[in-house]
Order: sequence, then structure tokens, then C-alpha cells
Amino acid sequence: MNYLTHLYFSDPAPLAWAGSLMGDFTKGRPASDLPQQLLDHLQLHRRIDSYTCNSGPFQESRRRINPRFRHGRSVMVDVFYDHLLAVQWDAYHSQSLEEFSRQVYAGLYEVFDLLAPGLQQILPSMTERNWLLSYRHEPVVQRVLQRLEERIGHRLPLAEGYGELERIREGLEVDFARFMPCLASFVAGQKCPKS
Repeated sequence: MNYLTHLYFSDPAPLAWAGSLMGDFTKGRPASDLPQQLLDHLQLHRRIDSYTCNSGPFQESRRRINPRFRHGRSVMVDVFYDHLLAVQWDAYHSQSLEEFSRQVYAGLYEVFDLLAPGLQQILPSMTERNWLLSYRHEPVVQRVLQRLEERIGHRLPLAEGYGELERIREGLEVDFARFMPCLASFVAGQKCPKS
């Protein structure tokens, strides 16, 4: 669900983008005959997920959300952080989000046959609706939460969580500003810089 963040930390290559997204579509051990760059980025995806869940800024954001959302708070923070990255993209990347998104979609189609079936299935919609760029818009955040709630059979009121974005936005932005350099250091094999 935090597709943009995974792609941001990926090497700029189709196989790397594929692996960075396939972590959400591949459980257990992936097929060993996949290209090494794809496998490396699938593992990076999993390492990022593990780091993120345990990072101080992420946990602080999670605590800001009303406890009634229970473990759905982590899902909401993932979605909110992708929104913040899309909104603040120019502060983190020299390439425009529009151009970056176009390159990612084209690259994923180049390696379409290697993608997990679930990713193959959503790629046309992702491209047509320009999911990566659309994360800038708050109504899209609301729709993403609605779809996620539907996917889990309405066991958690994730759609109602949209209101939390504006309620805690200022705190989220503070947490996110701490999170990004820490995650960048983690991906580079370094310690989180002191803030």
C-alpha cells in the first residue's frame, strides 16, 4: 500500500521497481529463477517494511491516530506517508513525480511477464489512473482507505480514518520529516542521523 515510498528507495531500473512492488504480492520464498536485481529489491521491500514498523517516527505517527482503529493504524500511517511523500516529492527527488511515475509504469510493462499475477492484474489500473501521482490528492487517500476496508471485509473502519489525516496532519509531517532520512540511512546501511 505504500507503493510510492518503496519505489522512491528503489534503484531506477525496471527490475528493481518490479521487486520493490512485488513484496506486497509475493508471500514466502520467491521463485529462484527470477533475475537477481528483482530478487534483491523484493528483499529490500521486506527489509523496509520491517524497519518501518519498528521505527520511532512511524510508531509516533501510529500513536497519534485514535486507538479505536486498532492495528489498522499502521495501515493508515503507510497510506498517509505515501500521501506526504507525493505532496512533498520535490523536496526529496530531483525528477518530477509526473516523469518518475511515467518511467515506472513504462518500466513495469517492460518486465510484465516477470511480475506477480496480482501486480499484473492491477498495473493497467495503476497506470490509467496514475496512482503514484494521484496520492497527492486527499480524496484519493480517502478512496484508498475505503478500498482497503473492503479488502479486509470491513473488519476495521479504515474509511473513517480519513478524518485522522487532517486532525493530526501537523504531527504526521513532523514524524515524516524524521522518518525519511532515517529510512534512507537504513537502506544505505548506516545509522539514523540524530535529529
